[in-house]
Amino acid sequence: MHLYQQLIEQIQVQIQSGVLRPGQSLPSIRDLSSQRAVSRNTVIQAYERLTEMGLVASRDRAGFFVISPIPSEEKSSLINNLMPSTPRHDQLALSVVRSAASRMLAPLGSAHPSGEFPALQSFRRIYNRQQRIARKEEVKLTQYEVPPGHAGLRQQLARHMARSSAVVDPEEIVITNGCQEALSLALQTVVKPGEIVVVEAPSFYGTLQCLEVLGMQIIEIPADPILGMDMDMLEQALAHWPIKAVLINPTFNNPQGQVMPEESARRLLALTRPYDIPIIEDDVFGDLSYEKNRPRSVRSWDHEGRVLLCSSLSKSLDSDLRLGWVAAGRYSEQLCYRKYVTTMAGRGQIQAAAADFLSGSRFSRHLKRITHCYKERRDFTLDSISRHIPSMSLVNIPRGGFHCWVALPDNVNSSHLYTELMKQGISTAPGSLFGTQGQFDHFLRINYSCINDKDKYTSIFKKINSIINVLSYDK
Repeated sequence: MHLYQQLIEQIQVQIQSGVLRPGQSLPSIRDLSSQRAVSRNTVIQAYERLTEMGLVASRDRAGFFVISPIPSEEKSSLINNLMPSTPRHDQLALSVVRSAASRMLAPLGSAHPSGEFPALQSFRRIYNRQQRIARKEEVKLTQYEVPPGHAGLRQQLARHMARSSAVVDPEEIVITNGCQEALSLALQTVVKPGEIVVVEAPSFYGTLQCLEVLGMQIIEIPADPILGMDMDMLEQALAHWPIKAVLINPTFNNPQGQVMPEESARRLLALTRPYDIPIIEDDVFGDLSYEKNRPRSVRSWDHEGRVLLCSSLSKSLDSDLRLGWVAAGRYSEQLCYRKYVTTMAGRGQIQAAAADFLSGSRFSRHLKRITHCYKERRDFTLDSISRHIPSMSLVNIPRGGFHCWVALPDNVNSSHLYTELMKQGISTAPGSLFGTQGQFDHFLRINYSCINDKDKYTSIFKKINSIINVLSYDK
């Protein structure tokens, strides 16, 4: 047996035994070559063969990672069964949102960032100063900003989006009331009721419910927790159905945490180009990278104006600000008009305060601080799950954002677990909400942004384990 084959066999055993988990990075070519006393070419051969086998994948400038591929037989079945469906109304989602806002509960189910960082106070001081100036100059405090929004803020946002390598004209940006309105306006601009939108599976339940209320149909394309949306299956769906838009959350995806590789982003644009299909990119977590440089947005590869990039300050600063935006490309005039007839205008002074806050280096320093903190909280959370909830399996090791997606035992339903945890003062986000076919009933999304007391949350994780054990036993 050749040396590279021995290396393949050893790594394969580690993956199959769970020593190496999905999302976990493999040693660099240089390090593994040194550790095993083999040549770099031997390591390269092994990694290339493991990639062909579908066990590992390379990430742009980040090395090789373990993945969890869909078996070929299952993939063929999924492709054959791709068809539109209508998102279902689920009252549980509203309960989860309400519980996440309660100060009486451990907020593991929320989608909110931590509000403990000094930048939020800095923003509030700027906003208060804007109000004092308005009073002094006798400007009405009810002043509002008509679409597309405050010119200074749009200029700062265009500058900020360059961090993701996106070249954006301030004139195409429309300010919205958070990212959810941005997504809703984008959908209404390019899709009519009854038409079909492709989404990832799993997908954020707020997005699914927005599509339901707008009367749109969806096709759910499985998303790998490392590589994102399956492009082969998307290609099949595009060939068989009159799809009007693709809606993706490619960077630190909610709930799985994956980042779409650059190769997949380029392929997504290439696959949709013959149909001239718009792509709606939810980039709300994109700034929260644990690495030095944030990943490129899909928008950064678009030279046709087909990508509508939606984001906000809700995850990077404070959910309560309700400041979002759409870089709408060729659809900017239509979307701007729809914003005007839908909500008329936005809060002028808070937009002016945001423009001031984003100028200079305040925001970049804040991002550096919070991502360092969230990375530490991620490590504590993953270690706690491994130590105290052995029946729970981590699906991915997120490189940004503040959520992790975990698999429960097969006999534990996430909605039942949510109900029991609520009785113990613990809020979670059941996986059943993140799909329409019941395919994620045995998953759970955990928010670790607010885990700032290790002793307290160690006890909480132990309590979660006890409840899982009770539910498993009852089955």
